[in-house]
Amino acid sequence: MKYVEGMSIVQIKAEFKAFLDSPHQSRPFPPMDKRDRKIIHEIASVFKLKSKSAGAGKNRFPVVIKTRLTQEYQEDTFDALYAKLSRRFFPRMDKKGGLNRDGARGKGKAAIPRRGFGAAQAGYRDGEIVGATAPEIGIDNRGRAMLEKM
Repeated sequence: MKYVEGMSIVQIKAEFKAFLDSPHQSRPFPPMDKRDRKIIHEIASVFKLKSKSAGAGKNRFPVVIKTRLTQEYQEDTFDALYAKLSRRFFPRMDKKGGLNRDGARGKGKAAIPRRGFGAAQAGYRDGEIVGATAPEIGIDNRGRAMLEKM
C-alpha cells in the first residue's frame, strides 16, 4: 500500500501525471468518501479520462481509465484545478485511526460545521402569532382577492 492514511492533492497530482505518461490503461486510487471521489472524477474529466467508482461502503474507490480522447498531462491545466480545490488531503475511508477531516491524528470524524438554521431558530413559541411581523399583502394581489372571496 503506497498511501496508508490517504493522499494529499500534491500526491494526486503526481499520480495523474505518472498515469498519463505511462502505458497503463487504468489507475485505481485508494478508498475515499463520496466528496473525494467526486473531485477525482472532476480531475479525470478535465483530462478526458473515463472515471468510475468501484467497491462498496468504506472500500469504495475511484478508477480512472484512458480513452482515445485522453489529453496529455499539462501542468497549467492541473494548476488551474488546484486553485479551485478547497480540500488538500483525501483520507482513506477503509482505515481507522488515520487523519481526520482537519488533518489531525485521531479516531472518529471531526466535527462538521452545520449550515442553515437550527430547530430553535425556526420554531415559534406557544401563543406567538405566525407572520405577525410580515407586511400586509396589497389589495391588488390576486391571492388575497381569492382568499377574500372564500
